[in-house]
Amino acid sequence: MLTIAKVLNNNIAIVVDDAGQDCIAMGKGLAFGRRRGDTLEESSVERLFTQHVPELTRRLDGLTGLIPEEYFEVAQNIVEHARLRLGRSLDDGIYPALADHIHFTVERARAGQLIANRLTFETRMVYRDEFECALTAVSYIERVFKVTLPEDEAAFIALHFVNASTGVGMEATTEMAGIIQRAIQITREELGLDLDEESLAYYRFMVHLKLFAQRAVAPASAAAESLPEDSRLIAMVEREYPAAAAVSDTIVDFVAREHGYEVPRNEWMYLTMHIERVRGSERRREGREGAP
Repeated sequence: MLTIAKVLNNNIAIVVDDAGQDCIAMGKGLAFGRRRGDTLEESSVERLFTQHVPELTRRLDGLTGLIPEEYFEVAQNIVEHARLRLGRSLDDGIYPALADHIHFTVERARAGQLIANRLTFETRMVYRDEFECALTAVSYIERVFKVTLPEDEAAFIALHFVNASTGVGMEATTEMAGIIQRAIQITREELGLDLDEESLAYYRFMVHLKLFAQRAVAPASAAAESLPEDSRLIAMVEREYPAAAAVSDTIVDFVAREHGYEVPRNEWMYLTMHIERVRGSERRREGREGAP
């Protein structure tokens, strides 16, 4: 049994559980007509937040007076769909953040003042699953609020999903996407190859770049995971794969210059190996296509 401590809106309430712990309960109409001291059956609760409650309470309390409650309901439905479709947990902080974003976007759309997203192409390419899930969310928002939104909006929502998955914050998530964008651009330009985005080598390269970018924006965690350098293997990679090593050098210089992250030599080595796999895959593909 849950006891209501404070009603935020018809769908959200601060409650106390049987152990005396504060929680946030969310569900369609669960707090309608309720007041402090009333009880709730847990079966009526669609989502119960038990972690980071003070911070979530502060954020929700600040938004519920400014944002109509249907935006929180839409955000909840989008997040629950994303959890199932992506098959992963999402940080609870996505609920107020996404509700706030959707409200802002709808208001801007109605005023004809939508904001362009310069990372739409890269987000679609790097975070394919999140982007596809976000496209469904955009269609849902359009139906509910009777607005028309550009594809750029799917990129914004996809980055909310990424942020809630990694827990590094939206600013860092955007920074990560920028690093990946530039690394791909450098690889294409320096190798002079039109990379096959459907190849297994490219997929593995993208997975590595996501981790590489995450370490670049969160160097403290990267330091904790670092391994002793294998100088012999590093020297072998540098000697055997000079073209890929040159691409890695350019990427590493860019990350150090623009993001202040000094890439460890082991990380440089693994990046080089992935670039070499992509290079080899592309050269084999071009050879097949050029064969009679």
